[in-house]
Amino acid sequence: MIYSKSFIRTLKELPRGVNSVNQALLERGSYISQVGSGIFAYLPLGLAVLRKVEGLVRGSLTQIGVQEVSLPLLHPAELWKKSGRFSEIGRELVKISTEKTDEFVLAMTHEEVITQIAKEKITTFQDMPLILGQISRKIRNELRPRGGLIRLKEFKMQDAYSFHSNEEQLDESFENFLKSYRQIFQKINLDVILVKADPGIMGGSASSELMMISSAGEDLIYLCPKCQRAYNADSAPKDNTCPVDRLPLKEEKAIELAHVFKLGTKYSESLGLNFRDRDNQEKPVLMGCYGLGLDRLIAAVIESSHDDKGIIWPEAIAPFKAYLIDLEGSFGQEVYEKLEAAGIEVLFDDRKVSAGVKFADADLLGIPNRLVLSDKTIKDGKIEIKKRAEKESRLIGIDEVASVINN
Repeated sequence: MIYSKSFIRTLKELPRGVNSVNQALLERGSYISQVGSGIFAYLPLGLAVLRKVEGLVRGSLTQIGVQEVSLPLLHPAELWKKSGRFSEIGRELVKISTEKTDEFVLAMTHEEVITQIAKEKITTFQDMPLILGQISRKIRNELRPRGGLIRLKEFKMQDAYSFHSNEEQLDESFENFLKSYRQIFQKINLDVILVKADPGIMGGSASSELMMISSAGEDLIYLCPKCQRAYNADSAPKDNTCPVDRLPLKEEKAIELAHVFKLGTKYSESLGLNFRDRDNQEKPVLMGCYGLGLDRLIAAVIESSHDDKGIIWPEAIAPFKAYLIDLEGSFGQEVYEKLEAAGIEVLFDDRKVSAGVKFADADLLGIPNRLVLSDKTIKDGKIEIKKRAEKESRLIGIDEVASVINN
């Protein structure tokens, strides 16, 4: 991408009313734009990051057998009435009435719809296990949106739903998702802990959260300093003591990144999803559901990976691999084209502004590799390269750039 032709307009000052690091840096870096309270638009740079996150998540879940679907945002209210959640959920559930007889809800999750769809395909134990999933937008009438991308009214989420004939299958799916989510977080350098949680409005027999300890978090967790067992506020022992080590639990703020549930038969019973077992007996299908918030993941990365100059993106989800600066304005276009041809995603800063402005924007945007051309380096066939997370730069041959960045 050529900077002068892009939609990038960085800001020096903190946007008014912003009180979270992730929102401040994303808005200053022209990644997102706030449309309303808890509602954000992704600009070209931000969309590039979001797509990288989607690709990372999609690739990981495909490996554990998730078949991708695309489910509607608009749901007939009748389905939610059958499950009981139409009346159980408060103002967070957005309800729409177009006519006296036409009632809908906007999806904050998709258990009802996916259960109804599964009835068309599942008839016997041989049809399972089955896992269907998607990456889609959700709507939640959040009364107090906050934390930038951490708590939103409209958000992008990966959600998957598993169907089983026995508890062993459900347990295996539950563990596979936890493992897959951990691998995703490892690839973007997020340290997470497993937290025992209350199923809440989702229902079911058990649930666990993967959370990142952060001062920006809105959730309180209680952590054993010895065995590292953790609980959320709804599931913590009443005496606030670890049941294993008998030590006082330490209170921490945390960001919830993923949540897994053993739903059991809550939705299959209410919506009539049954199967015939090996003895030809009809039984309700066992279900699980698994969710990861993509916007929240982006926010968590920034909260954990930034400095006083800007964002420090991990390579896996950075919008570009390199930020190219040509101080003399002579060979930049040629190098840019060579890098693009070699498959390196490059943002070429071709603006007629000072070197200081270009360096400041490179730091703010957080692209992993900064490349600087000058008359002095060009004479020696060299280019300066600096990792965003490192202080020192070094010179390498111009022809080496692609291999150095790729490796």
